[in-house]
Amino acid sequence: MSEPSDPAEPSLAALGALLDRSLVQIADAARDARTFDRETIRAVSDAWDNTTFPLFRAATGRTPRARERRARAALEWMARLRPTRWDWMVEQGAIAGHRIDALVQPPPALFDKPYRDYRGTVRPAYHHWRPQTLTDLADDYLLAASTIRHLQLERAGTRLCAFLILDLVRAYDHEANTPGSPPTLEVHLDEVSEVDVDTDTALGVRLGSDARGATIALGSGGLLRARDASLRLDDPSWHLSRAGHRADVQTPPRQAGSRVEHPPQEGKVEGCARGAATFLLWAMMRIRSVRYPGEVTRIPVEAYCRALRGAGHDVLAAGAFPPRRREAAFRSLVTTWLRRGGVDLAPDWKMLLKDMPDAGELARAIRENLAAEGSLPPILGPAREVTGIADRAELRMVSYTAAHTDMRVRREACAMVHLAVPAQEEGAPWHLRVVNATDPVRFRARASAFDRAGQVRIGQGTDELETFMVGDDALTLDARAWSQEPGAVVGLI
Repeated sequence: MSEPSDPAEPSLAALGALLDRSLVQIADAARDARTFDRETIRAVSDAWDNTTFPLFRAATGRTPRARERRARAALEWMARLRPTRWDWMVEQGAIAGHRIDALVQPPPALFDKPYRDYRGTVRPAYHHWRPQTLTDLADDYLLAASTIRHLQLERAGTRLCAFLILDLVRAYDHEANTPGSPPTLEVHLDEVSEVDVDTDTALGVRLGSDARGATIALGSGGLLRARDASLRLDDPSWHLSRAGHRADVQTPPRQAGSRVEHPPQEGKVEGCARGAATFLLWAMMRIRSVRYPGEVTRIPVEAYCRALRGAGHDVLAAGAFPPRRREAAFRSLVTTWLRRGGVDLAPDWKMLLKDMPDAGELARAIRENLAAEGSLPPILGPAREVTGIADRAELRMVSYTAAHTDMRVRREACAMVHLAVPAQEEGAPWHLRVVNATDPVRFRARASAFDRAGQVRIGQGTDELETFMVGDDALTLDARAWSQEPGAVVGLI
């Protein structure tokens, strides 16, 4: 394939380079369970949810001017959808040798100030941990009566992070029949330095800051401390609060396209180019499924990264061919992706190839090649009872969700643990193991539970409970029973 590095198309080259950098980042984040970074995998793959087809529209444009115009529109669109996306694009573009900040302007700040929804009702912003934000929350909600709906502690790479969902009680007059669930506050904590949590004594919270960062006091003696934090308030009646009233005066009327727009639509993607675009889109969506903690051992992340290695460069090279040769180039590209992915991707072939012309013929040819090599697709079984835990394991994630009502649907309490355990082969990357709790009743944790590999065990507790323990009781989780999720493929991570 030809080199897609035409200096007259710098935006297109940068867009392709971002895809290649994305795949490198995802592969690095998933290489070993001891450094598994689920948030990086989710955030990076999410960048291509609405940008994959704009990439292919740009790559297959008829003229350099059309390709560059479409690519620049795709870069602008990509930057608008998440508050941290622009910084990531500039950073990763620079690593690949592209000045994205010289090609497109940074997006307007759409997420750090109140906005109006489709009804024209003012809604709260995505907030950083600022004194005024904490004061507004203390004024409008009875934080001493709030309860923990969800608490998650997780190693993201080497950083310890936390995520909480708090059920709030309003301190202001609100609409009695407000649709939706009661108000909740989502709190993201990055680089957590202190953890002392006990769900039995965690009624009420106090939000504050000190010289070491953000602090959350939980009930009588509990504490979470982190270098940085952010907040997202979900309250359909927020416009009636004191902070909401102030925002209502200051927020201009909603304008069409002021917050959410459609991705760039110029150009068509047809034939094998459309098949390749659909393959890449679904691959990134499958990778992004690690956002669901129970799916991390089911998604062959490494196989997808192996299959798509260099896809940004190759898509631009295939799109640069004249239309008659382009069809064969994209078909060859999809064939290469299937062969590289091998049997690990076989369960997803129907989804990946759904827009590919002659998909059945292509799949049969690859299947015959794999069968001739003696390769067999993986088979996932149902969750099973925990029969033993490795003598040496690292705690990567633990989450606890209390019983609650969400959109008038009753949700039972649940808990989950991610462990990094050694592979059977000496020197091979460690892999993840997912363990689920049935009817968890109490969760206690300290930061030291995440410090190092150690003994993990399940012992018989009181009242017919089984207690999951890490180290010297640095983490204990009491539940009725425990079960283990099946893994996907040997060497997934």
